[in-house]
Amino acid sequence: MSGYEVVIEGIRSAGQAAGRVADGLRGVDCAAAVPAGDAGMPGARCVGKLTSLKQAWQGREPRFVGDLDGYAAGMSQAAQTYSSREDAAARDLTVAGQGRRPS
Repeated sequence: MSGYEVVIEGIRSAGQAAGRVADGLRGVDCAAAVPAGDAGMPGARCVGKLTSLKQAWQGREPRFVGDLDGYAAGMSQAAQTYSSREDAAARDLTVAGQGRRPS
């Protein structure tokens, strides 16, 4: 025993959760929700900050979605890899018709 255990379903669930978050963010446009111009408060200090915020959000959301999609795919692949190796190890440890091999 190597001292660690891989919880395959936990890995798979984390990937699925990331995929759901990516799906939820897809099509959301936070930058569009930030008012343009003076936001009805000409001369207010927040006007420049709102402009900066709008610019910062533009283009970031697609990158966040892409990153989450990549994470979800990586977790799915990791779960599949661990699962296939675990299945192969179980087959290797089992002698047909005689149960598990002695350790």
